[in-house]
Amino acid sequence: MSRRSSILRWALGSALCLASGAAFARYSNADLPPAFQKAPFLKMSLSVGSPIEGFQLRAKRLRATESLALKNAERRTAYGHPSLVLMLQRSAKQMAREASGAVLLVGDLSNENGGPLAGHRSHQSGRDADVGFFVTDAKGRPKRLDHFVAFGADGKAKDGSGLLFDDYRNWLLIQMWLKDSRAGIKYVFVAKPLRQRLLHFASSRPAFKKYAGAAAALLLQPSNSAAHDDHFHVRITCPKGQEKLCVERVAVSD
Repeated sequence: MSRRSSILRWALGSALCLASGAAFARYSNADLPPAFQKAPFLKMSLSVGSPIEGFQLRAKRLRATESLALKNAERRTAYGHPSLVLMLQRSAKQMAREASGAVLLVGDLSNENGGPLAGHRSHQSGRDADVGFFVTDAKGRPKRLDHFVAFGADGKAKDGSGLLFDDYRNWLLIQMWLKDSRAGIKYVFVAKPLRQRLLHFASSRPAFKKYAGAAAALLLQPSNSAAHDDHFHVRITCPKGQEKLCVERVAVSD
């Protein structure tokens, strides 16, 4: 077994034991291997383990703003690594500028200390966030929602509400994520029919076509979880300098 594997097994084995039977596990520096229980790690926001088996320390809380709304009234799941939280804030501000009045609807990130999160397989190490789709009404007017809505390949809401998948604004968000080099976005999970819809939209428009290839690599429907037809699931890479604590996994989502 490699040194890195030994460290991760020690850390996760110790920390995840604390999570059993606890709705909101509490982790601390004591749950880290000895080498990481000293500076500079004592003051850093840490993403430990993988999105499906991990935790986080000193997470940053995502807060609602004029351009960003939190889906869940209970804010205990709005914590993530600062790289993720700051990326979502940037995206919301930029969307509001480029698509006047757009409000980014964000669902679960992680618990404050990470660990198992009800309703999710992942979202454990502060690197995952659920983001609602932008939608319009039947006449093409932007519609603001406080919940996620599922859409089919035809762009129509599956709940019979008459809402439509907003190709333009949803693509604009994907393009922003492609250009955001600071967060290190690893995947954006979304249902295959909607992925194809977005790629077709971009490929047929000269202004967006050059980004279609990169988007095809970023957008992915995971094979071992829900299809993600009512939201995007965005995941960032392991934070720089934390490679011995953080684990990159294959594309596993909710």
